[in-house]
Amino acid sequence: MNGYKKAGVLLSLALIGAGCSDFLSGPGLTENPNNATEGTAIQQLIAVQANMFTRMEGQMARSAGMFTQQIIGSNNQQLTWGTQYGASESDIPGHQSAFYTGAGLLGLRNIEAAATAASDPLLGGIAKVWEGFSFGTATSVWGDLPYSEALDPAILTPKLDPQQQIYAAVQTRLDEGIALLRTASTTGNCNPGAGDLIYCATAVTAALEVNRWIAAAYTLKARFYLHLVERQGNAAYTLALAAAQNGIAEAPTSTSQAQNGQAPGDFRSFHGSIIDQDANIWAEFLNSRQDLVAGDALVSILKARTDPRLSAYFNANGAGNFVGANQNNVAVPSGAAPSVINTLVRRALNFRQPYITWAENQLIMAEAKFQLGDVPGATVNVNNVRVAVGMPALAVVTFNDVMLEKYIAMFQNIEVWSDFKRTCIPLVTPFGAAAEVPGRLPYSVTERTANPNVPLPSLYPAGTTGPSALRNWDDPVACPRP
Repeated sequence: MNGYKKAGVLLSLALIGAGCSDFLSGPGLTENPNNATEGTAIQQLIAVQANMFTRMEGQMARSAGMFTQQIIGSNNQQLTWGTQYGASESDIPGHQSAFYTGAGLLGLRNIEAAATAASDPLLGGIAKVWEGFSFGTATSVWGDLPYSEALDPAILTPKLDPQQQIYAAVQTRLDEGIALLRTASTTGNCNPGAGDLIYCATAVTAALEVNRWIAAAYTLKARFYLHLVERQGNAAYTLALAAAQNGIAEAPTSTSQAQNGQAPGDFRSFHGSIIDQDANIWAEFLNSRQDLVAGDALVSILKARTDPRLSAYFNANGAGNFVGANQNNVAVPSGAAPSVINTLVRRALNFRQPYITWAENQLIMAEAKFQLGDVPGATVNVNNVRVAVGMPALAVVTFNDVMLEKYIAMFQNIEVWSDFKRTCIPLVTPFGAAAEVPGRLPYSVTERTANPNVPLPSLYPAGTTGPSALRNWDDPVACPRP
């Protein structure tokens, strides 16, 4: 699998456009096998996955961690964009456009069409699940987005679909993916050459590959139903619980697996060991600039619980202590050197970053059960996670217990931000005098200048039908300052 990321990026760039001159053309001159202008469905699937690994582990994930103070941006852009909430529309163009061009939605739709033409339900199902995952995540970050008209060649300035409509479409994509996967072959072993970097990265049977994709799709359905509970209340919790009961159920087989989201059925990225080619994106970033340190909010919680994930997530500093920085980038205690993200495991070049996990699924069920009145059931799910990671079981859980367990389990995951926006747990103190923690990223200036339907930051509607400058439709109420 070495080289898949660079190959994927090159292919995706090649697919965006062709050359502008025919001065030298013809067989042997312009038919460069290393610079393809057309890609097979499998090649495009590799490119899409490489692109999404960068999205799910890149600036969006760093921002989510900083806004929820799992980590703190200590220098340069991470300090201004994340810790100090200073990201502007000119700072994130590539992060938004990558959901669409080349190895984004365009590539996914190409794969889906090819799968239909080839009667390949496995390929088609995988692409549908990836599309649901991608745009469920994107709408959680930006709210209203171009989606239904995004790839229509007759529409140069696509409308922004309301966030609630995108979530409904995401559920449809996931249902379509599940339906296709249910018809896929489960005979023999999975085929690594078919491009599945998630569940065929190691040798498993075709049946396991298919069943794991279906389970992950159900956990995603549950995740995105939870995003709607501020608007839809118990109806969304009921849907989330029903989906999660079909979600990832393969428990970790060791404490280390549980602590780091590496259970057999967990949906994890695939990485090799070559910097700037196929390595863990978090490791690549921190290898070039150590601009992130541990957040005191998370470190303090882990210390108070004597939670073994403290050393799984962070390194002790030179004095042998685990130290976090607060919302203003001040070490606690002041003058100490803050800890950094664990180098041996979480920043290993080939660490498979967890995106959708057994622990998340357990804690989705715990939240839904608690809110629907089944506290004993919620306690069972929370204790399943606690015992797996090496913590003692609780006699009975509170809602705070449920959400703190999830806050810890979702380390380095974009989803921790959605959990915070929904529950305000843990209730962190915003940076400086800021009234609230940001609930969305600004639209890209590139998208706005190309599409007049994207509003100026100063013109984001302040009502309940669209995004404001700070919050999306699904997040109508700000978390208060403590």
